[in-house]
Amino acid sequence: CLHGRFQSGSIFSNKIGGARRKIAREYDLDFLDGPILLPQTNDEGGDDMVDLSLVPRAWWNRSEDGQHTLIREAFDYVIQQTEADKYDAIIGFSQGGTLATALALSGALPNVRAVLTAGAPYTAEAFEVATSEVSSNSSNHLSKSGFDIPKLHLAGETDGLVPMESMRELCEKGGNGTFIVHEQGHLF
Repeated sequence: CLHGRFQSGSIFSNKIGGARRKIAREYDLDFLDGPILLPQTNDEGGDDMVDLSLVPRAWWNRSEDGQHTLIREAFDYVIQQTEADKYDAIIGFSQGGTLATALALSGALPNVRAVLTAGAPYTAEAFEVATSEVSSNSSNHLSKSGFDIPKLHLAGETDGLVPMESMRELCEKGGNGTFIVHEQGHLF
């Protein structure tokens, strides 16, 4: 499970508690932490006892000129963190959903058979990395297999953070996607 920007694996797990409990009846869930620690507001005074599982994180950054950076590093990080296990599916929220879709397309996680995202924007740079991942590894093919993996993309009708058009574009370019709009906002 890949969290959104300004979350962590622990925060994401807590936010989707109801869905997590239902899914966990049939599947083991692993919630990864993004590699980039983000500055946090410290409303409680000193930071001597920071719980790192609650520090907001990201998978990549966006530069002042609007370019997304460190996406290749995010790919490598997730691949390295998951190489000891075989995963059937990837669940991702927002930035994590974009990464989940791009990872599936790339074939970098060959056992993945499904992707579920919510509030995930299309990010061209992530798809560029997915394409380069495929071309650098001849056993992957951007693959018909990556493109054909079933993907369910959830979008909030009142999402004020990610435009509906961007979520729809992720679904269209991500291959074999079903796009469902719910009445809520930016949530899983």
